[in-house]
Amino acid sequence: MSRAAFSRQKGTGALVVATGFRHYEPFIGEYGYGRRPEVVTLPDFIRLLDRSDGGEFLVHNGRPVRSAALIHCVGSRRIPGVNDAPEGRRQNEYCSRVCCTASLQAAIEFKKKFPDTVLYELYRDIRAYGRGHEDYYLEAGRNQVIFARFTPEAPPVVDSADDEESALKIIVSDTLLGGEQLDIPVDLVVLAVGMEADHASSLVEMFKLPVGADHFLLEVHPKLRPVEVAVTGVFLAGTSQAPMDITESTSAASAASAILTRGYVELDPFTAEIDPERCTGCGDCIGACLREGALYRVEGRDPRLAEVNPALCQGCGVCVAACPENAIELAGWTLGQYEAMVDAIVNDPSSDAAGGLS
Repeated sequence: MSRAAFSRQKGTGALVVATGFRHYEPFIGEYGYGRRPEVVTLPDFIRLLDRSDGGEFLVHNGRPVRSAALIHCVGSRRIPGVNDAPEGRRQNEYCSRVCCTASLQAAIEFKKKFPDTVLYELYRDIRAYGRGHEDYYLEAGRNQVIFARFTPEAPPVVDSADDEESALKIIVSDTLLGGEQLDIPVDLVVLAVGMEADHASSLVEMFKLPVGADHFLLEVHPKLRPVEVAVTGVFLAGTSQAPMDITESTSAASAASAILTRGYVELDPFTAEIDPERCTGCGDCIGACLREGALYRVEGRDPRLAEVNPALCQGCGVCVAACPENAIELAGWTLGQYEAMVDAIVNDPSSDAAGGLS
């Protein structure tokens, strides 16, 4: 099929997979979540902050929040054998990347709106990796946010307060103070939850999309083809691929628009070719084909011979091996070419392979 003929066919020229993500949902009892109304997630805290009408203190659950604490890395960066996820939950070993910046930004807004509130940030590492994100960390310090660093082996413990002045207390060993144990009274605990992949299994099955161990979709190559999958014309967008912020989520749109504005698709020349003189129409190649529609039987012929759709053929060669009549060749990689290469190696007396085959 010529390039012009293919460009006139009706169909989808490019498909962008933008299935997004879902926030990690803490399990019941994780840092008191689900058992204490004073323990909320960062998205809930941001919504609570947006709905607040101001005043001296933020009001939550009917009481003023005079002190609060943000706990980082909830649901991310789990270490096997140290802080395993409960049975049936994902063991998210990756860093969700945006949580630190989001927590710092929320802390700054909270302190500016309620400057008399004492606010703690309990973290393992501050990873404000984006351009200008380090400024959030510096500004949080200038707004008197108190930082305490804990280790994965000794995460903070959320418990009931010793008196009625505070709702909860947090017990944590601060490595910034040489491991000194802190008992922090707080009225609100905010869990900085990470990202989890959120793509429909039916979509993955339909397009044969590769899924990584972290449940995010896998690109062909992180450097050479960072938003493409093995299926031609399918691009990964944003957090379907990995945790990332909004500025990193536009690459797929650029790659897809390049195809659409060009108006045609350049097909891979290394596709299967069928010899109609040898084909018997048995259909073994169609059953073995990894890409639906790449091989099909021609209507109106007897026998109904197989034919290749070059727009869908991936050039994998599975059909070549499946054909009992040797009626299929892969353009550029024919069986005759392979046989000639093997013969040349065997007949070359200086070849190591020739010595091994003799």
